[in-house]
Amino acid sequence: MKTATKSTPRTAASTSRTPKPKPLRKQPQSKSQAAAQGGMFLFTSDKWALAYFNSNDLHCEERELFG
Repeated sequence: MKTATKSTPRTAASTSRTPKPKPLRKQPQSKSQAAAQGGMFLFTSDKWALAYFNSNDLHCEERELFG
């Protein structure tokens, strides 16, 4: 007498290999080097805020009044 056997489907976790860890890189000591290495292209200081909050500029007055 033949019996039906049920095959269990393989899951992705059982068939995938564990990825190799990336080698550690030395972390940069300056913020600008870290930003360039990480692909960030924004300012790493607050120099932009000096022009943004210039009290002699009407745009600044609008920001303070309506913001």
